[in-house]
Amino acid sequence: MSETSETLNAAPGGYRIHPPLLAAGLLIGTLILHSLFERGDTQAHGVLGLLLAAGGIGLSFFAAALFQARNTTKNPYGEPSQFVVEMPYTFTRNPMYLGLTVALLGLAIFFGSIVMLLAPIGFFLVLDRMVIPNEENALARIFGQQYLDYKARVRRWL
Repeated sequence: MSETSETLNAAPGGYRIHPPLLAAGLLIGTLILHSLFERGDTQAHGVLGLLLAAGGIGLSFFAAALFQARNTTKNPYGEPSQFVVEMPYTFTRNPMYLGLTVALLGLAIFFGSIVMLLAPIGFFLVLDRMVIPNEENALARIFGQQYLDYKARVRRWL
């Protein structure tokens, strides 16, 4: 082969490109990228969902345990005997409900399901409009100004 034909077959810059090797190299490179990013995102997606679900459940159980330790009701329609205002009740008035909402959100994220997002949204709306106002009225009636001061200081959700 003459030098002129070799020069014509060379890529710009003098490199020779062998299509089968280029194809194999691109395939291997994109498989590596896929395994790092596509699969990694799916795993991170799942891990994030599980962390949210576990954190939400943990928050709910911890808040419920405080009620149990003080012998007060967890029943939203029951009569509370104690006014619990320690952590996590210092940053949300409803940590049990917040925890369950976060857990439902975490499961929707874990499964990557848009439809499952209806669960935390519906849960939040029903509790916020129908359950919590009833509890707040009972707490105001039973604990009076102490509860009203707390209500002014701490948000319903976050």
